[in-house]
Amino acid sequence: MVNSTQDLEVSLDPPLRKVRSEGLVVRKYGGSSLATPRMVGDVATEVASLVEAGARVVLVVSAMGDTTDRLIALAGEFAEPPSPRELDQLMATGEQVSASVLAMALAERGVEAVSLSGDQAGIEVSGDPGAGTIVRIDPEKIITRLRDAQVVVVAGFQGRDANGELLTLGRGGSDTTAVALAAALGGPECEICTDVHGVRTADPRIVPDTQPVQEISYDAMVELAGVGARVLHPRSVELARRHGVAVRVTHSSDPGPSTVVTGEPSLEGTPRVIGIAHERDVRLVRVEVSASEPDQYARVLTTLAGCGVKPENLSWPDPGELRFTVRGSEPLGRPITELAVELDARSTVFEELGSVSVVGTALLDPPGFLPELLRVLADHRVTVPAMTTSQSRLTAVIPADAVDTTVRALHESFGLAEDRT
Repeated sequence: MVNSTQDLEVSLDPPLRKVRSEGLVVRKYGGSSLATPRMVGDVATEVASLVEAGARVVLVVSAMGDTTDRLIALAGEFAEPPSPRELDQLMATGEQVSASVLAMALAERGVEAVSLSGDQAGIEVSGDPGAGTIVRIDPEKIITRLRDAQVVVVAGFQGRDANGELLTLGRGGSDTTAVALAAALGGPECEICTDVHGVRTADPRIVPDTQPVQEISYDAMVELAGVGARVLHPRSVELARRHGVAVRVTHSSDPGPSTVVTGEPSLEGTPRVIGIAHERDVRLVRVEVSASEPDQYARVLTTLAGCGVKPENLSWPDPGELRFTVRGSEPLGRPITELAVELDARSTVFEELGSVSVVGTALLDPPGFLPELLRVLADHRVTVPAMTTSQSRLTAVIPADAVDTTVRALHESFGLAEDRT
């Protein structure tokens, strides 16, 4: 990830600049595409075809199948909670296994290939264990291997910091690795191969008649990914936007529609709905602070940040009261306790909530999509304890058991079921 104050630094010695992006394919395979030895073999066969056609290929891989979950469970057998540093050492092995076995499978098909850890690929990171940020890439080793006509298979999700410590990048780390390498190598596009046919207008597990989104802007994709769409992680899209790398999302084994995430300048500012996203694990927290100090809300947010809580949809309906939502299912016991101790605050947590989000462009311009959202919610008698609006996203916090029905109703109401290909 590259944060808002730090750009990706790419180191290329002058002789290496002669290796340009012509014929370069940078492709990431997710864990669901590498879940079994047979699937790894299928990927190797597909990559062999690319090489035969003359492509120079850099692959980024995630851990096979549910390996990451199994490694986390394994760590829990020895320590609870495990040391963050040691957990990173363990977690990084999942991607390294994927890289190694895929390189072996390619070699069996007559393709020269080499696996590299994030460190060996020249990826330097900073930050804390489990939440590293890519700050610099020196792709010399990758370029040297490409010159030798080798496929380079890079373990995603990891790198080394300036002190030589291995750090993982957190959720979406392999997507971010792939986009960062594409930028470092001068590639105009990064392919993300997964188990879905690109970005859809809603979750096809909820809405059977979703449509493919053939092209979507970086901004809209960040919004979709940030409010529940699992296809891409927001930070990988932010990185792609910053470096002008188009991201193509496609199915790893089944030919069909794909989505290209790009600048999409011709559609910026046109009022339209692109898709409906949702979250199932949302909690609403009400904090009452007895002291009426001017910085009380800032102190609440500082305390929450210290506990790792990221509040959203903030409002303060009455003096001394702050309301916000928290996504995820992590226990809130510690932050609630800290608020009580530090600020003499009382907190109430409302569980069993979710959210639905209408994502698009110019949503608050005429004809105005907010009234239609409110009408659909009212027609289905859905209570809305919190809401946030912007030109690119309208999000309503609703009861969790109403999420599926509301997503289907909004998808139909905004005409997203129509074939837009």
